[in-house]
Amino acid sequence: MFQTITFKSTLLATLIGALSIAVPARATVITLSFNPSGAADNTFQQTSNSPCVIGDPSCNEPSGMTYFSSAGPTNPYDFFSPIYTAMSPFTTFSGNLIPTSFMIGVDENIAKGAGAEVLAAFNVFSCTTSNVSSCTTLVASLPSQTVPNNNNGNGFSDATISGFSLVSGTRYIFEANVTNDSDGMEEFFIIPAGTPSVPEPVTSALVGGGLIALFFVRRRFAQ
Repeated sequence: MFQTITFKSTLLATLIGALSIAVPARATVITLSFNPSGAADNTFQQTSNSPCVIGDPSCNEPSGMTYFSSAGPTNPYDFFSPIYTAMSPFTTFSGNLIPTSFMIGVDENIAKGAGAEVLAAFNVFSCTTSNVSSCTTLVASLPSQTVPNNNNGNGFSDATISGFSLVSGTRYIFEANVTNDSDGMEEFFIIPAGTPSVPEPVTSALVGGGLIALFFVRRRFAQ
């Protein structure tokens, strides 16, 4: 049974309101990567092996892992994930365990002609307890970025966020802040280290169609 968990954003914002005071001067700067041409060199599929931390109700989650779920659109939004514990070596997502090294896939969902969505911030906070009010130390932060529209709302990443290096045994919470959200909810999902990229869906269909056509052409000439 897939599990989701929904927090009231206003309550979380209140509980983490002290962050602007408690944030250390040196947080790891994480980076957003994508191919401007829409090529598949950083395209990953959201699956139960690459589960959402923040996403829509269609996310595929492994048994025993929860995530923040919202149908959207909500413009703007500032959502927080559940609290996760980083583990190395990593063996299972069950119990809200996550690896210490990974990327985050971003599958945006944007309405046609609505203009680009902006990932105003993607942050990671460490927590001293299992209570969200203890998540007051910013450990990784992505500056404001425009998210490309390579794989709009189809379960494949439009971009990836990299540079995460967490401490085994430490609790963490993720924050996604998005503006100009014009359609359904985005998916932010963990891509464990070593996960291979996959062909972009449209490209795959074109290549597959071309191979089928070539087969029939060769078969015709063979006759």
